[in-house]
Amino acid sequence: MAALLLLFAAPLTACTESESAPLEGVNEGKRARDFTLENLAGMDVSLSDFQGQVVLVNFWATWCEPCRAEMPGFERVYRTYKDDGFVVLGVNLQEPRDQIEPFLDSMDVTYPILLDQGGDVSSEYRTLGLPMSILVTPEGVIHTRHVGLLSDGTLESYLQELLPGP
Repeated sequence: MAALLLLFAAPLTACTESESAPLEGVNEGKRARDFTLENLAGMDVSLSDFQGQVVLVNFWATWCEPCRAEMPGFERVYRTYKDDGFVVLGVNLQEPRDQIEPFLDSMDVTYPILLDQGGDVSSEYRTLGLPMSILVTPEGVIHTRHVGLLSDGTLESYLQELLPGP
């Protein structure tokens, strides 16, 4: 009888332990998969560099009209909340640097831009369309996965949940 109890107790313990730490993945509730991409200055930047902050990973391209439409709002929210632990990582999908830089200057974008030249990170995160945004908690867990235009108002409502209050 004791052996039978141990047989059933072990799987229950294993299930409890796995529920306390989210598995790595690309969907809501999973620990965000780390990645490293080059920024416009040629330096490597990793998602894990921003552990402890709320991170919006936004997959975009210059030719994408909804991407262009959401960028000014992202910039405004970034400037408002960056000192409170919020960062936007704009992940450009497979465009040349000499095309991206003038575009960003015209849009007055100051948040970090990363280059996914081979499309590997976009593919790993299963980018179904552009724009696509992933909101990551300070603990590194995916809070929101949003395909399509993300309004600055909706983004701010998420931040009210995730950023520490005054």
